[in-house]
Amino acid sequence: MKFKQINYKSAPVFITVLLGSLLLLLSSTQAVADMFSFFKKYDVHLCPEVHGQITLEGKPIPNLEVIRGLTYGDDDELVDKAMTDEQGRFLFPEKNIRSRKPGSMFDESRRRQTIGVVHRGQQYVLWYTQSIGIEANKNLTDKLNYLNCDLNNSEEKIKIKNHEYPQGNHLIHSICRW
Repeated sequence: MKFKQINYKSAPVFITVLLGSLLLLLSSTQAVADMFSFFKKYDVHLCPEVHGQITLEGKPIPNLEVIRGLTYGDDDELVDKAMTDEQGRFLFPEKNIRSRKPGSMFDESRRRQTIGVVHRGQQYVLWYTQSIGIEANKNLTDKLNYLNCDLNNSEEKIKIKNHEYPQGNHLIHSICRW
């Protein structure tokens, strides 16, 4: 059996060229960022702080459980609860998560926010919307700063301007007014 003879004199040149090319590629921060962005975690703003009041015919409803559900893409829903005080007021803290999804060039995930309550066996939608992006939306934040929710109000579909993504408005389903 014959073995092919290797020319070891050209190996150092090949290794030097290979290492030089690799260093040149890695010196480009954009190339490194693009190569490893899939592994990076991003801050995703799910919901700003929420302030609201629930009334029935203008009278506050105390000790009512308010439920907020938040999702990003197909992740599990994050659920938290708040109780109304003697004035019917409730508060939810701001909620953010960390996710790798925004690093994917195929990610089209939406954030979903839902706030609801059950009173005397009937469900009420205080707030429901979906939004694109991972940053806070100014108009949604403004609306969630004070939800005035009378259970006698009809549920409406309300379009509001989306400053961050002007190509699409926000669509909110709610019995609350501002």
